[in-house]
Amino acid sequence: MQPKATAMDAVPQPANLFGYSPSPQSYDELVDASGQWRPAWGRFVTHVNKMGAAELQRRVEEAELQLENDGVTFNPYDLAEDTSRPWLLDPIPLLLQESDWQVLAEKLEQRAILLDLILRDLFGPQRLLKERLLPPDFLFGHPAFQPSYLKLADPNQRQLQLYAADLARNVSGDWCVVGDRTRAPFGLGYVLENRVITSRMLPESFRECRTMRLSGFYMALKECLVQMAPDGKDNPHIVLWTHGPQSRSYFEDAYLARYLGFTLVQGDDLAVRQDRIMLKTLGGLVPVDVIFRRQDDELCDPVELDSQSVCGVSNLLNVMRRGRVAVANGLGSRLVESPMLHPFLPRICEFLLGETLKLPTAESWWCGQPDAYQQVLGEWESLVFRKAFRVGDHPPIIPATLKPKDKESFFSKLQRHPERYVAQRRIGRSTTPIWNQDKVVSWPLALRSFLVSEGEGYSVLSGGLARVAENSAVLENSPTSGEKSQDVWISSQEVQSWHSLLPSRQSRIELKRGGSELPSRVADALFWLGRNAERAEFSLRLIRLSVELMENERADLLEQSQILRALASLGQIPPDLVVPGIKETLPRIEDSLPRSLWSEELPMGFRASLTQVKRLGSCVRDRISLDAWRVLRSLDQLSEREARLPIHSLPRTLSVVDQLITLLLAFSGLGAESSTRTLGWRFLDLGRRLERGWQTSQFLRIMLQSTSEQDAASLDVALEVLDSLMTYRSRYLATLHPVAVCDLLVTDDTNPRSIAYQLQSIATHVNQLPRDHSQVGMDAVQRMAVSLQHRVLMADPAELMAPDAHGQRSQLQELLTRIEKQLPKLSDLVSSRFLVHAGLQRHFAAAEKPE
Repeated sequence: MQPKATAMDAVPQPANLFGYSPSPQSYDELVDASGQWRPAWGRFVTHVNKMGAAELQRRVEEAELQLENDGVTFNPYDLAEDTSRPWLLDPIPLLLQESDWQVLAEKLEQRAILLDLILRDLFGPQRLLKERLLPPDFLFGHPAFQPSYLKLADPNQRQLQLYAADLARNVSGDWCVVGDRTRAPFGLGYVLENRVITSRMLPESFRECRTMRLSGFYMALKECLVQMAPDGKDNPHIVLWTHGPQSRSYFEDAYLARYLGFTLVQGDDLAVRQDRIMLKTLGGLVPVDVIFRRQDDELCDPVELDSQSVCGVSNLLNVMRRGRVAVANGLGSRLVESPMLHPFLPRICEFLLGETLKLPTAESWWCGQPDAYQQVLGEWESLVFRKAFRVGDHPPIIPATLKPKDKESFFSKLQRHPERYVAQRRIGRSTTPIWNQDKVVSWPLALRSFLVSEGEGYSVLSGGLARVAENSAVLENSPTSGEKSQDVWISSQEVQSWHSLLPSRQSRIELKRGGSELPSRVADALFWLGRNAERAEFSLRLIRLSVELMENERADLLEQSQILRALASLGQIPPDLVVPGIKETLPRIEDSLPRSLWSEELPMGFRASLTQVKRLGSCVRDRISLDAWRVLRSLDQLSEREARLPIHSLPRTLSVVDQLITLLLAFSGLGAESSTRTLGWRFLDLGRRLERGWQTSQFLRIMLQSTSEQDAASLDVALEVLDSLMTYRSRYLATLHPVAVCDLLVTDDTNPRSIAYQLQSIATHVNQLPRDHSQVGMDAVQRMAVSLQHRVLMADPAELMAPDAHGQRSQLQELLTRIEKQLPKLSDLVSSRFLVHAGLQRHFAAAEKPE
């Protein structure tokens, strides 16, 4: 029934929405049967019409750029495992009236309560099985059922904290459920991102439509998790347990952890000690009270569940039984996602709630029942078939869309094992306007709604995740398939107020300036992120100078100044390119060097370092700023684009290298100026300083090892690569003196590029790392750092640069060789002392050095 229009909706009827024409076969979300705009849409259409198509397209392009800059990517199930695409957001939202939404919300709440009661019964008294309201196959035939789930939690306590329903509206305009999500419903992070982008794109429309806010739901979610804490703890430690960067939902996991203020953890970050779940941090083991789980049920505990799991926490279930940790959603909650449950829900609802099921499921039949199976056989080609037990995101089978051979194959499987399938009536989905190629057209719609446990019932998100696709069959899949998304606006009659997830000013808070709670895995990732970012920058500086010399027809200086030897020793070119007798048979360095920049076969090369920067940046996405993430994204996009080019000329290579160095400097600057001096920053900078000290020592050992006629050229190159030429000239003008160069690059602790500065920074950092305060004196890490710093501070630049009888600068060589050997050992000491929980220890890679 069409709701009665209110005074707020009494706006002039717009002429059109860029010529929008609804589909006559479907219920249209914008236009009713009489051709009038539905009440929720009037103000929006008026604003968009005034804006015009050209302005809307301009804003769409800005929004797409914003999504790209924010790194909002998505790895759908219809793409390869290691690929992703940008999140596709349509500028036109789905608008619904508040009064209509409240009716739907009431029905959704009943369904959430019902599914929670079913879970509590299945893992408790099992009345549904005893009363034959559910066949035993539903529980004991489910491939994801584990006996360990039985009596795992108190049946009097809620098992389903977060629930999502996949909805469709039929041709009559009635909503029905096509799927339930009860393990770790996907989409809450993307709902937030959709709202941020769409409200920025159409701020006037957003305000005029009095769109209901989303923050209240997230506040309720946070409060729900707080209330779950054992012993009623006021300020519990809550962690969001992600599968990791390889997960399709990792962007969302990191986004939610940052937004909700939870610690993002992986399985390696957690351990059981003294019947408690502990977070392994640099400061020791920190108890965890609540786990917001995004991990598959069977992977959570390799002791009692899947023994092959490498991302679980051993003995987690035992800790749960003792009531020492709360987990949301409860383990085993995915059982009620199964389509096999749908045909039995109406009777179960009457049994458990004494009510009629308010929100129906799309008409369904479990083929394991003989009568249902016979009915399905009569019209099987017009139905949708889903696996009876939902274990993964398997797409549904739609016989009407299959080729004859595939249709015959499926029918054969259905006849052999009918109990494995549920048939569902196809729904003629409603359509909604979308922006497509500079015009507005109607596409079928799917809507995912979210609910969170609150009090005695559930709170419904005032919005949701809308998906649209030109082909409605695509929408039968879960949101982990590729199509466009829309924001969902619930239009209210009241002006909306702002809410914040920050605690109220009246609440007490304990002030902190620590950081020892940093997980060891995160510290490890930050440490190696700093190292690889510095390694990539050093590679580029050395390559840039080499390309500049070749462009200026000074390729002869590459040999004379030892640059080629440095390139090979530091792993930037294959060693054969500098070996006499072999290099003459290989392509010229002018051709080889640009290709080496993008080579994946050089383990110490720029491409390998940048790959690690990208990977490690993803691992700590919740720990770095959005600006820093955008820089990393730009680095990756630029390098991927250039690496695909078949030919790399010297001018283009030089231009790209300049851009890459600028981006790496921006990342370094953000770390220096936008990070609080916590342990996270210290490990990032410690990695950078160790790498810079190691690279500089190797480089100077090669460039300044002996006196020769080309000594001036080598000194000039060293200053240029180490970004100290301007400082040198401001002190000494144009005169190049070996002792002055040595002082600036080795012993001057005021030069951020010198070895002394790196060792000073390293010593400062290790002194601030967590340590046993009962220990007397310095530990091994401190002793090594101070020893290296002392050796450089006591060095005399004149003695270091003095040649011996063979023209070799033996004292300089001895000092640099010692630093070059000791820094890898210091890195290993840091890893074994502080990062032992992070996984396998990594070592300095060593490129093959030319003879």
